[in-house]
Order: sequence, then structure tokens, then C-alpha cells
Amino acid sequence: MASKSKKAVALLLTAMMAAAAMAGCGDSSAPATTVTSTTATESGEEELTVINLDDEEVLTTIKNKMKEEADAQTGDKKGKVSLKVWCASTDLAFEQSLAKEFEEKFADSGYELKIRVSGAIGEDASGSKIIEGPEDGADVFNFADDQLSSLVEAGDIAPVAGYFLGNVKSENTEDSIDICTVNDEVYAYPKTSDNGYFLYYDKRFFDESDVADFDAMVSKAGQSGKSVFFDMGNGWYSTGFFFTAGCTVSYKDGKQTATYNSDEGLSAAKAMCHIAENTGNGFEGTPGTMGDNAYVKAGFEDGSLVAAVIGTWVGPDIKAAIGEENVGAAKLPTVLMDGEQKQLDSFGGYKLIGVNKFSTYSFSSQVLAYYLGCPDSQLKRYQTRGLIATSTKALEDDKLKADPALLAIEAQKPYAHAQGASVSGKYWASNIGGFGGEIVTEKGKLTDDQLKTKLKQIEDQMS
Repeated sequence: MASKSKKAVALLLTAMMAAAAMAGCGDSSAPATTVTSTTATESGEEELTVINLDDEEVLTTIKNKMKEEADAQTGDKKGKVSLKVWCASTDLAFEQSLAKEFEEKFADSGYELKIRVSGAIGEDASGSKIIEGPEDGADVFNFADDQLSSLVEAGDIAPVAGYFLGNVKSENTEDSIDICTVNDEVYAYPKTSDNGYFLYYDKRFFDESDVADFDAMVSKAGQSGKSVFFDMGNGWYSTGFFFTAGCTVSYKDGKQTATYNSDEGLSAAKAMCHIAENTGNGFEGTPGTMGDNAYVKAGFEDGSLVAAVIGTWVGPDIKAAIGEENVGAAKLPTVLMDGEQKQLDSFGGYKLIGVNKFSTYSFSSQVLAYYLGCPDSQLKRYQTRGLIATSTKALEDDKLKADPALLAIEAQKPYAHAQGASVSGKYWASNIGGFGGEIVTEKGKLTDDQLKTKLKQIEDQMS
């Protein structure tokens, strides 16, 4: 009976030959081909093959295929594998370090390997940029899960290569695989499970009972000249109020809808106004020109902020500012809505890694995408950036399991809504963000009629 590594190599060779026959090496206009790496079992079920990048046979076979792609290039590109990666600017240094590891691991005398990582196009915009011009886009790009449906519809993202499919499915949580799947096809590599928000707070100022109620937090902060931050001028955050009120948001067959022009929508808006009345007196609702990340970092450093609704990407900065032992994290607090305290909902989602379907290096891009999202890289990403993994192996790390941010994300999950299935670019192009920003500017002093008019405008803009 053949060894597992030999079976994996054989399957890779099969996938390579099929891809070459259908697409042709080096043809930038040809889509990457998926060949499912499976073997039949006695029960008739399919068994996905799992490979090991440290296996010498596997590594050699991958390098040979990368050499084929390098040799297929013309002009000054001949003999080179040159891949471009897009990532968030806050993750740039870390992703560059992974790219360096990749270059060292997959270097070969048969070709020149170079990875260029850019933070100029972040995870919130990379999907739309690929759709605008896939031929000019990155070979590998990091993106938020709400962009996946648009990428698949446009035909600009390559499915996960069959050779890596067994690894991706066996190494990551089931829910993260579901997020990456469209019409039974896996289109992306899971990266992090923390594309959502919760509450960070200073344990020296608030205790666990304080952070259960938004009004109580704002009142206590205001009495000490401190503030609680929630960016109402950002639709990603303020949508949580509408979910709490019972509004629905959906994206289906290219149509974006939201039931904001309703009694429920008005309840959400009035709850936002109630909080915004305390702007400058225990509450801050916009970061000004600084942006959320820089504002929260500076606020915890100078002591003006004692709590903020934000995500894990700012966790390392908060820990550095007040000391890791003083950092608390919790699900979102309740807010006053329709005369009673209601649990504040949120968006929750994932960050993914995609491969441009029009990459000149269709196979090499898949290798890089898998490497950036493999269990070891996910664990390093947590240890360096504090980002929560989707890898089941990484999630077994003792420090990660006990991380307050992970526990807060888990506590918020029952109230978190998957953005990947409900929103599109049309949602963000509406005035959902500007609406919350105006509420803050006016310190909540907007009439019901004014709020209704603005809510109708938001719905109209989505249609």
C-alpha cells in the first residue's frame, strides 16, 4: 500500500496535469483550475488528502510546479515567480515576515522567488478592487467575508485548489469553512474568526458589573472626566442598534434590502440619540480624523478612554498602553431601547485569504495563500497581532484559549450577525455611517420626523 506522502504527491501530479491541460501554464487570462484531491473508501465516501509541507517529496513536487510557472514567463519575467499580496496596513509588518518565511522555504535554484506585500489596499476594500480590475490586482489578497459573494458573482476569485482542500477542511473550524463556501465550492482560505466587535475596558476603572449596562458605563466615566468610545459614525458598528431593534438586513440575487424605515428602525435611531446626548460627557461617538484604531490607541495611552467598542486588531495597542493585566474584555453592554435595557447586537464575521482567478501564477498563488492561513501561521498571527484563529490546532494554545478577547467574542456570538450573508457594497455605499455621525454631531437632538426621513433615505440608497 502506498504511503500517505506518495499518495499526496500522486494526487498533486494529477491536479497539475489536469490544470495544465485545461488552462495552460502562464496564461494570465485562464482561470485557475480546481481538481479535488480525493480517494474512494470502501464505504463509497470520499476521503480528502491532507499534505505536509515539511515532507520532502511534497516540497520538491511543489517547487517543480512553481518552476514550470516561472519558466512559462516571457521577457524579464522569465525564470521568476513574483507574487503580490494585499493586506491590512496594521498587519503589514507581520504579513511581510510570513512572506519572508515563504521565500526561504520555497526558494529554489531553478527560479527566482519574490513576494511583495502591500498594506495600501486593506481588507475592507480589496474585494472591490479585485473586481474593478482583476488583471491588475494582487495575486493573493486578504479580505472580509462580506465580499466573498460579490467576488464569486464576478468570477474573479479562484476556488481553493484541490490539493489544499483536505488541509483547509480538516485544519479549520466547521463554521469558518461554511463562510468560505458558495454553492458547495470552497473559495477562500480561513484566516481569523474575529471580524467583529466587542467591549475592551480598563479593569482598574470598571468591574464586570459596570460593563453590563451602556448608560451606567457612560455615567461613571463622565463623573471622572473619562469617556466610553463607540463609533456611531461607522455603519459597521451602528448597525448593531438596528439588529437589536429587530430590523432585518439581507442581500440576495444582487439586491440589498434593510427594514430601517419602520417602527423598529426608529427605535434603534432613538436609542442611538439617547446615548449621543452624553457626547463630551462620558461618551465619544466619532474618532474625528484619526480613525478608530489610532483614536482608541491614543485614548488608552493618555487615559481619556476607559472603554471602547472595537476588535482584536487594537488589542496589542491597548495592552501596551495600560498593561495586559489591566485589560478587560466583554460582550457588548445593554442599551436603553423602547424603555427597557436590551442586549446590543453586532456584526460578526471572518477574515479570509483569496487567490485572484487571473493570477499569472495560479498554482504558486494557491501555495502562498495556504501558507499564510496554515495552522502555524495562524498561531503566529495570534501571538504577534492578537488575532483569533480559525485553526483548530491554534485554538488549542493555552494562552489563546484563555484570552479575554476570545471569551468576549464567544459571549457575543449569540448576538452577532453574519455580515457575509447579509450585506454588499450597496449597503456601505448608503448613508448608514453618515446617519450615525450626524446623530453624534447633533448630540442626539433630532426629532422623530427627521429620523424617519433619514431612515427612508438610507433604504432608498440601497435599492
